[in-house]
Amino acid sequence: MKRQLRPILAAVALLCAPLAWSQSGFPDSTLNTSSDPQQTGATNSSQSGAGDVSQSSSGDASQSGAGDTSQSGSGDTSQIGAGDTSQSGLGGPQDTFSHPEKLPPLNLFNDAVSHTGYSFNFSAGTMAQYVSAGNGLSSYWDNYSLFSGGISIVQARPKLLWSAGYTAGVNTTVGTTNYGNYSNVNQLATAQIIWQLASRWQFRLKDTYFYSDDPFQPFYTYIGQPLPNYPNPIIYFPQTVVEQNQATADLTYLLGAHDSVDFTGGESFQRFLRGVSEENLPGFSGLWDSVTYSGGGFYQHLFSSKLAAGEGYVFTALDFGHGQSRAGVQTFQTFASYKFSPRLQVSGWVGPELTGTKDLVPVFCLPSGCLVEIQRNSYFNVAEGGSVSWIASSKNAMGLQYVNSITNGGGVFGAVKFYQVTATYGRPLTRKWRLGAGFVYANSSSISNYNGSQYLYSSQGTVSLGRQLNEALTLNTYYSFIHQTQNYYGLLGVPVTLTTSGVGFTIRYTWNHALGR
Repeated sequence: MKRQLRPILAAVALLCAPLAWSQSGFPDSTLNTSSDPQQTGATNSSQSGAGDVSQSSSGDASQSGAGDTSQSGSGDTSQIGAGDTSQSGLGGPQDTFSHPEKLPPLNLFNDAVSHTGYSFNFSAGTMAQYVSAGNGLSSYWDNYSLFSGGISIVQARPKLLWSAGYTAGVNTTVGTTNYGNYSNVNQLATAQIIWQLASRWQFRLKDTYFYSDDPFQPFYTYIGQPLPNYPNPIIYFPQTVVEQNQATADLTYLLGAHDSVDFTGGESFQRFLRGVSEENLPGFSGLWDSVTYSGGGFYQHLFSSKLAAGEGYVFTALDFGHGQSRAGVQTFQTFASYKFSPRLQVSGWVGPELTGTKDLVPVFCLPSGCLVEIQRNSYFNVAEGGSVSWIASSKNAMGLQYVNSITNGGGVFGAVKFYQVTATYGRPLTRKWRLGAGFVYANSSSISNYNGSQYLYSSQGTVSLGRQLNEALTLNTYYSFIHQTQNYYGLLGVPVTLTTSGVGFTIRYTWNHALGR
């Protein structure tokens, strides 16, 4: 009888096992991570070490141009809950499924998803733009519209945080004089990793890519720690599609409670996929694509909770027109930051800069080709930069940044001697309305033999007014402008003034959710 009972008990146990598995459940867990991956980023490489990791140089998306295509991070990932357990089947996250023999319980993946949040966003916007040029060049109105959607995801673990986002849409431009009506794809992708390799080692990686003909997108107003040789775009061309990628990597080692070293590297490229036409700018030969590589090392000492300082070295290699003009820039830095109060912080850097250039200069050209001369030169100058961040009150926040260095001239200049001043201001007007403003002035003088004695003076600005309609909908209205006085090689032989301005609005819907309970 006992021998017959054993198989019966074993069969009953096998039948009951799936039911017990499905009813196992698990306690609710709450994710507590930053909704904006930018806010967990690392300090600028020029201000490396174990400093405040909330700095970002990517700019405030509220200062953007038409379409507001910037990523919103994973959104508010704290709204988690355990799901509606009254539903059955595949209706959503549940403690159990109705048919455990077909699907596993969600808690099988709890460790992977409980720290993960994601966000979907949809945007639509329109802008009326006016382009004006002097010296007999044509001026015109056009209308720019954008429709886009995207997804972003962020996961925070005890020693690893990563985030990624992608937004894509279609731009439609109507009313241009030289290109007619056309449509173009707009793309923006971001990725970031912060990895605590060991108790004293931290690795950070950040990459941003965009592809756009939005005239204002490359000129996002930003404020952050000063960064030498930052590959920011400084030239505007009408109806030009710009493809740009910027990537940085940092490896930080904490020597002690007050000392750290940082090793940094970077890469960027800028391409012009629809250039300026001969009809639009007579005598203009075309735009230069460029590639930039950089690497360096820094040492920082924290003297107190308010004062930090250190030394650093950066080497930057610039290539324009696939070897037509090249430059190598070495910068030695002494940097410091001081926090006068929780509301006021000042930082700066200064140091010698050594630059070597190599240019292929055409001597004369025939239909079969051009005879070129290779010219090399070297330069010495002192580079410096600084920033001030001031929260004047609970409602008013202001920032100011200055930089002077040899950097990427973008488009036609090659390497340039570059000055830039950036100012920003923001304040909430009411509980739902917020005002933001930014202004950038840049002065560029070419040091390339190919384009010697050429210059550009540029001013860009944005004023925006945003309203939070509800938890998911945001409305933003703005006015943006770009004003340039430029003298390019072979361009009419005289300086040209080019101005564009636009008034527009965007509406954005964002849906945030968390995979965990």
